[in-house]
Amino acid sequence: MAYTTTTTTSYGSRVKNACGGIFGGIALFLAGTALLWWNEGEAVANAKLLDEVSENAVDMENINNVNSDFNGLLVHATGDAKTKDILRESTFGFQVNAINLKRTVEFYQWVEQKHEEKRDKLGGGEETVTTYTYEKEWVSSPVNSSSFEDPEYKGIYNKPLVTLENKQIYAKNVTFGAYKLPDFIIHAISGSEDAPISINDETLQKLDNQIENVVRGLGNNYKGGADVESNQTNQRSAVCKDVATNDTTESNSTDTSVPVNTKNNYQAKYIHHGDGEIYIGLSPSSSQIGDVRVKFTVVKPHKISIISKVKGNTFQKYIGKNKKEFSRVESGDVSKEEMFAHQESENNLLKWGLRLLGIVMVFIGIKGIFGFIVTLAKVIPFVSNILNFGVNLICGIFAFVWSLFIIAIAWLFYRPLIGIPLLLIIVGAIVFFAIKGKKKGTSVPPVPGT
Repeated sequence: MAYTTTTTTSYGSRVKNACGGIFGGIALFLAGTALLWWNEGEAVANAKLLDEVSENAVDMENINNVNSDFNGLLVHATGDAKTKDILRESTFGFQVNAINLKRTVEFYQWVEQKHEEKRDKLGGGEETVTTYTYEKEWVSSPVNSSSFEDPEYKGIYNKPLVTLENKQIYAKNVTFGAYKLPDFIIHAISGSEDAPISINDETLQKLDNQIENVVRGLGNNYKGGADVESNQTNQRSAVCKDVATNDTTESNSTDTSVPVNTKNNYQAKYIHHGDGEIYIGLSPSSSQIGDVRVKFTVVKPHKISIISKVKGNTFQKYIGKNKKEFSRVESGDVSKEEMFAHQESENNLLKWGLRLLGIVMVFIGIKGIFGFIVTLAKVIPFVSNILNFGVNLICGIFAFVWSLFIIAIAWLFYRPLIGIPLLLIIVGAIVFFAIKGKKKGTSVPPVPGT
């Protein structure tokens, strides 16, 4: 059942807040303008860098031998990324031969949803009706129920059975033919899949007993999932500390054989595991508050394509004439032309995304500056609604024109050959519409009878 609260803000407080919002609006307007300017500079710099690396990159077809002829050159190469490292997940006691192992933790929790509805009142005041609802969801971090608004849910049992953090482990020794891959390339290798999880009976029983002790201490709080009447007795931390503090990892290259995921003789009650996931709780098919879901993915040795600068028997990032760095890694056999095309697409996506963000920031900033005008008219809600529409329209037009102007000036600064024509087009459009509007306003109507 939903829980609602109603608050009222006086007309004077609204005007005061709106005046204070002018300073925030100015700051946001300046920040949006700065972002637009910086983004155009970055876009030009990235385009120049991409042109430079496209011209300088050469294919290194044989990676099985270190060829000194390629030393210091920007190369494109394709081959198998291999490692003998064993990544050990000591919390749950399994290991895997992989380039990286990623752990993602989720908690089954009560979550508070908040919805606000604002209503203008005659005389300039404002009434805010806030509705709170509560649902059980899988979330990335534990939720503190003591901050819930509904007294019936405030302090409700919401403690996870274990506390674990997300973690990613990387192999330290990854080869690429005769070359050794540096960390920045190792960390960029993608292509994840579910990790094969194998827990021996001894570790499984130990973990299961730890969780069982925690559950036994919780009593009906865990079995019922959420016992509202026992709020005052369930605030202690239901955490299996031994599990959390034992979370260490290793990487070695002494042995690449790892145990297969065999069926356990010990039948655990609270630890359930399969490829890619360990479920901590009574039943994966019937989740209860406090259950924890731990997902594991790995990037196994596989074929990759790279563009990077050769340095002896390894690689380093290429530094362009504009001091920007470049390197790229993709899974599979990908030509350098395709890799450059993919990079260009990513650059364009980032450029247009930041442009849109900058325009929105400018719009919100301008609206914040002139928002007090609408607030002054809140005494009569109908009038303020009409005025608000007009202010939004004017602010939107101004934000768009101002953003185009800043982009044109930035291109004029960074690339005059493109910036000058763009600026002339914008100025010409403004003059054209101004003259057209003036002619419409001064046109003389025909005299009747002539």
